[in-house]
Amino acid sequence: MPRLRALVGSFRQQAFHFLSAPSWLIPNIIAPFVITMVVLLMYQEVTGSVILYAVLGGGMMGMWGNTLYASGYSIQSERWWGTIEAVLVVPSSLIWIIAGRTIWNALIGVVNGLLVLVISVVAFGVPMDIADPLMFMASFLLTMFSLATLGLLFSSAFVLTRQAGVLTNGLEFPIYVASGCLFPIALLPAWAFPFSLSLAPSWGIDAIREAAGFAPESSVWVTVLGSAPQASFILPDLAMVVLLSMVYLALAIVLFRVVERQARLTGELGRV
Repeated sequence: MPRLRALVGSFRQQAFHFLSAPSWLIPNIIAPFVITMVVLLMYQEVTGSVILYAVLGGGMMGMWGNTLYASGYSIQSERWWGTIEAVLVVPSSLIWIIAGRTIWNALIGVVNGLLVLVISVVAFGVPMDIADPLMFMASFLLTMFSLATLGLLFSSAFVLTRQAGVLTNGLEFPIYVASGCLFPIALLPAWAFPFSLSLAPSWGIDAIREAAGFAPESSVWVTVLGSAPQASFILPDLAMVVLLSMVYLALAIVLFRVVERQARLTGELGRV
């Protein structure tokens, strides 16, 4: 199948590119790890849930950073190399090529997130008594999937722009803040809640933290309902992750068709 071959081929190409270009290690692995370590050093006298909250947030930052940079630079790099026309005329749609690259970077993000957790436990003695290991891993993987679909959606907008790097840098920290990676979204102003709740990672990090042992009172659902929950919200969180991810995926498919048609009509996709 051409689509499957394009997906696998782009996955392998992105893997080779990542492993052969050490510069990718800085934004994709080192930066989220350094931010997490700074937080741990700042709160080294603090014990309990605050430290675990920071560590889980750092893991999520690594996952999103990898996915976002893959989205922003997948097409921009092809422009720099002069190969964008060759990519566009292959039998498969452009979305399958970008999807393979996004999956690789999301996978690296998961490895990054797990490394942040492991090193935090070994080097800083952060307690990692996971309340529900099975739901923790399920939440972790579904959140990775949601990040991949969100990155794919952004990629469709990056195809026609020649400033994808600028957009990538501009979107990184707003998503960290709006999704609750750094602190609960309840601390954000009320006008920011709709944007936060429209992000699948907001629900994913909520499920991860509750599976790790955080009380449901810190859940995103408290912000939505305005009252303390009576039960766990892990399953509703995961349902929202899946629902929003499917919405992202559907929108990405439609937008890729539109921008790919526009690129073929104008013939200006290769301009840098």
